[in-house]
Amino acid sequence: MPGAATRRREAGIAEVAGALAAARCAARVAGFGTGEFVVRELLLSVIDEVNRAERAVASLVSTSPRDGAP
Repeated sequence: MPGAATRRREAGIAEVAGALAAARCAARVAGFGTGEFVVRELLLSVIDEVNRAERAVASLVSTSPRDGAP
């Protein structure tokens, strides 16, 4: 069973992942609501950056040590 520190870390990571997913969805919805090319391109850039941040969080999860593990 994971320790308290691991559970807190995993909860924090899950919260960040959820926030990134919400930001991505909001940017997509905003993009559907406009016909302006520049706005759509900026929103696509936002989505790309959110995806990059999500990959970085996933990388942290896969490389973070577990409680009691070296």
